[in-house]
Amino acid sequence: QPHVRRSGSFDAVPWADALIAANDAVTSSGGPASTQFFVSAHASLEELFVLRAITQATGGVTLGWRYREKPQPANTRFRIPAVDAPNVRGARDLGFDVGQGSGPADLSRLKTAVDAGRVKVLYVIDSGPDGSLGETEWILEARRDGRLKTLIVQGVLHTALSDAADITLPGTSFVEKDATYTNMTGHVQAASRVIPPPGDAVEDWQILSKLGVVFGANVTFTSSDAVRDAIAHAFEAVPGYAGLSKLGFSRPVSARQWLEASNPSERWKWDFMFQDLPPVKFGDDFGPLPRADVIPLKEVK
Repeated sequence: QPHVRRSGSFDAVPWADALIAANDAVTSSGGPASTQFFVSAHASLEELFVLRAITQATGGVTLGWRYREKPQPANTRFRIPAVDAPNVRGARDLGFDVGQGSGPADLSRLKTAVDAGRVKVLYVIDSGPDGSLGETEWILEARRDGRLKTLIVQGVLHTALSDAADITLPGTSFVEKDATYTNMTGHVQAASRVIPPPGDAVEDWQILSKLGVVFGANVTFTSSDAVRDAIAHAFEAVPGYAGLSKLGFSRPVSARQWLEASNPSERWKWDFMFQDLPPVKFGDDFGPLPRADVIPLKEVK
């Protein structure tokens, strides 16, 4: 559930109250120009595209990721990269400044702006595993000594950053949303939702769309499909992106549904497997003895 800090207490609030609080924080701090975004490179193409739309009038976005060398055999052919993030290449394709994306994230400009007191509101989007945003102690220090007045954290985990925040907005992890990412070789890949978002968590692109008016942007996407369609049209010249408008996501289905939708050879296999079982195995509880064109009507519990 969203939380807002009020008079020293950190209270759970409805989404409407949290969005109003975010609007008030930005407008009372000098508007979009005094707000900076610090975003994990675990963010998908969908939320990065919406963020791109709403930050055209803001001071900018800085991408962060964890960088750590992995011990590997000297002569291994396929080396595991030191960059721990799935979408650095995607962020660069969408126009964000990530350099070459093969080394540590460059946070120097953001840190300098925070140190100089030019950042009144820091909006952090931390959609990856714990620590995947990279080192964040500098943010906590800026909060403690007053250099950073307002901290908004949109994330999926309870972290030191969310504890220090004025406003927290519950987003979704990669297993809780249909989303796309571009790997280091430029291949656009889809990740299907496995579980629904818990509690009041909302897909990250939706949160950013709702905040678009705060940053002077008119964002009207109604679904993640609509976002992907917009990406496909905006970046159709980039290999792999044009296909986003026709992308489908898999869903887990019951064994019965899978069998009923399977091909004739699959049904024949089940017929062959069950041909020696006595009828009592089926009967009234499980439907008729299966033939090549008949599947048991009820699942075994």
